[in-house]
Amino acid sequence: MRPSRPVIVPLPDVTRYLLPKEKLLYMDRRHPVVLVGPVLIALGICVLTGLLVTITGAGAMVDLYVWVVIGALLWVFFKVLRWSRTVLVVTDRRVFECESMLIARAAIRPVFRQSVVFRQDPVGQRLNYGTVLTETPNGERVNTFKWIHNPRAFYQAVTDKAV
Repeated sequence: MRPSRPVIVPLPDVTRYLLPKEKLLYMDRRHPVVLVGPVLIALGICVLTGLLVTITGAGAMVDLYVWVVIGALLWVFFKVLRWSRTVLVVTDRRVFECESMLIARAAIRPVFRQSVVFRQDPVGQRLNYGTVLTETPNGERVNTFKWIHNPRAFYQAVTDKAV
């Protein structure tokens, strides 16, 4: 588990997805840097639409601008809500990603010790995010956990209890 610190949005409860006698080792959501993309896209859409309204003049275009801004803000709100309700979970038997929005779903992924790879670029080291890749024993499928907050702890939790 993560060390305690002030939490604005608490992590969702994943105990109902645990198997009997399964022990929770690590649980965290993706790094907040994943929200930068949607915020920049929405900001760009708002600016471009504002320029379009300014160039073409007022009138019906102002209504379009208002609806585009409302739509962009709702899309960003949805992305933030989805980020806050999705967690990565490591137990002593498996690794899974749980998204608990309106319908809760859990993507269960098998993890084996010899197939876990940890990557972190220099920016990721500064901001404390990275990528952990997992591969099945036969090498057919690679699961990628991108933008993991505190990836060293996630990697350590996965490799300590992997089969």
